[in-house]
Amino acid sequence: MKILFAASEIYPLIKTGGLADVAGALPIALRKKGHDIKLIMPAYQGMLKKVAPIQKTINLGNPFGVGDLLLLETAIPESNTPILLVQCQALYEREGGPYGDQQGQDFHDNHLRFAALSWVIAQLAINKQWLDWQPDILHLNDWQTGFAAAYLKSWSVAHPPIVTTVHNLRYNGSFDIDQFSDTQLSHELLSMHGMEFYGRFSALKAGLVYADAITTVSPTYAKEILTPEYGDGLDGTLRALQDKLVGILNGVDYDQWSPDKDTLIPHSYNIATRAEKYLNKQALLRENHLSEEMNFPVFGIVSRLTEQKGLDLVLEAMPALLEQGARLVVLGSGDKALETGFLALQDAYPSQVAVRIGYFEDYSHRIQAGIDSLLIPSRFEPCGLTQLYALKYGTLPLVRETGGLADTVFEGGDADNGFVFQEASSHAIKEAMLRCMACFYDQPRWEQKQINAMQTDHSWEAVTGQWEALYQRLL
Repeated sequence: MKILFAASEIYPLIKTGGLADVAGALPIALRKKGHDIKLIMPAYQGMLKKVAPIQKTINLGNPFGVGDLLLLETAIPESNTPILLVQCQALYEREGGPYGDQQGQDFHDNHLRFAALSWVIAQLAINKQWLDWQPDILHLNDWQTGFAAAYLKSWSVAHPPIVTTVHNLRYNGSFDIDQFSDTQLSHELLSMHGMEFYGRFSALKAGLVYADAITTVSPTYAKEILTPEYGDGLDGTLRALQDKLVGILNGVDYDQWSPDKDTLIPHSYNIATRAEKYLNKQALLRENHLSEEMNFPVFGIVSRLTEQKGLDLVLEAMPALLEQGARLVVLGSGDKALETGFLALQDAYPSQVAVRIGYFEDYSHRIQAGIDSLLIPSRFEPCGLTQLYALKYGTLPLVRETGGLADTVFEGGDADNGFVFQEASSHAIKEAMLRCMACFYDQPRWEQKQINAMQTDHSWEAVTGQWEALYQRLL
């Protein structure tokens, strides 16, 4: 199959979250199965230094009055995956991240930036002459590419089947109705059954309503988003569309995230040599000048520091665990109050708590290899990738039972590989952490959990069959 895979961020070119990891790995897994895939994303500032030499440049004109849109044909060097970059200096070559400035404020013209990207995607879906190539399947990801489905709807042309994947429903790409005319979409789409969203217009809703299939990144999240609690205002729309909604769990690239192949950790190990994991624990404690007593568990957090992730619950529960000898290593950034809270905890327990604000890829690998248990107390979690990494490293996840966490981490039973709590409260997470500590001191039980965790296969190869079946069904 020929597949055009559209995303606003793709690892290793640019990454703010799990979308980039998926967009960087699923297409590679599908290419290994023989499918003809092209990626497409914006040419952000500095992007051309990260790709192979440009093979072809196509000028698509100036449809939005902000400068010419250029389509650059190239490849991601590490995997030789074909990628198309949409270049427009006025829209994409800016200081800051893909969606906002250096102060963390969203760009005022994001509706136009991603409408332009989507316009190019939609044109590619129906025009073979540009690349002598036309997709059989158009795969859109999150709100930033959702406008493409709206363009194809408004143009009333035959087009390939559209798959829209929701990585996080909370980010729905809704904008003030006054900005709608900038997109040059038909106002006929602004209905309750179209892309109108509570007096605004939503790119994600367009991607849902005009898709032939909707996927999300875990089976449990696919059920949760049909409810008001998790639906973020789109639950009614999704209930009407649920016959085309399916949850397919994300995979992991084990070439990057596996302790026997990981070049970013001090000591490699595998399921047979898992006892050597303690060398990574020792190195992590030493690196952070923490107490090196090995007979206490080390908890870890690698996360955006936001309310969604439930990390305020950890701040409330943690002192009681620290008093019992536990240690905590934190990597993340986000909510200033949470950043301040974790830094204050570090000040109060300097030999037991280490906090780094920011994100450092190599350090996140050392944490996964060096801690005993990874804390993910999310209030909601579409899939979660860090718990999948943790399992492979024999690091037992401690999670709230929601979304993809509920599909991958289990306490008790044959699949026993971590610790699970239900209620989003500091009391519930503290009880789970105390169970974790008790298990840590019961080494035979802990080791059996580790074996179960490390044996789990969440590789992309294990899930590509589900994607192939979905695409085939649409064709």
